Amino acid sequence: MKHNQTGHILINGGNFSIFQITRSKVPDKNVLDKIWTPDLYFANARSSYFHEVTVHNFNMYISKEGRISYGTRVTLNLACNLNLKNYPLDSQICYVKIISYAHVQHEMMVRWFPNEPIRYNPDIKPPEFEIKSFDQGYCNGTFHYTLTHNSSRIGNFSCLLGMIRLKREIGFHLVQSYIPTGLIVAISWVSFWIDRRAVPARVSLSFTTLLTLSTQGNGIRYQLPAVSYAKSIDLFFGSRIFKNFNFFQFINF
Repeated sequence: MKHNQTGHILINGGNFSIFQITRSKVPDKNVLDKIWTPDLYFANARSSYFHEVTVHNFNMYISKEGRISYGTRVTLNLACNLNLKNYPLDSQICYVKIISYAHVQHEMMVRWFPNEPIRYNPDIKPPEFEIKSFDQGYCNGTFHYTLTHNSSRIGNFSCLLGMIRLKREIGFHLVQSYIPTGLIVAISWVSFWIDRRAVPARVSLSFTTLLTLSTQGNGIRYQLPAVSYAKSIDLFFGSRIFKNFNFFQFINF
């Protein structure tokens, strides 16, 4: 699954106390280019970009203690591995991993802010999911990093881990899957009121119901990634088809 996310990243660091300056806002991009910023990247991002309309979206402050605060706006296209066994009644966790590209842990350590490090706009919601919570942690570990084109080393890197907990909304699937399937099965009960000697009519109704259920189930499966296990929606449609076929056998017995 690809998950698009737009967020603001705030970084505190640096110490320029020797200059005895008061708190100052620095909105100039040319000044930003001359100040060292951490070489952080998003390890599980497929793509990412900064916002530059109408200007580069960033702010930077230098406090009187010499601490630099830098914030910017970035949009990420994140890879999120889904477990679809309970689809469409599933809950998912998507991760955001932030790590230095070149600096190992003893050179640079990253830490979350102590108070509400992750915030989000409640007015912006994904159409298919409900955001249950945001959590934060660390993914410090040992990774390979390249020295030259044919050599690399292993080092310990400091890593931030953000977790987005999602729960799929059931409304769409009630309207598109469960309610239509229930109505189709109910229509098949009309066979009870058809004269048992009118075999062609009962056969046509039963097989039309089977084909409709099969087509509807295939249409839903085509919208999902191919996985090697059965999903909850597969079992639902399979059981409806099986019961409809048994119902047809029962009324013709």
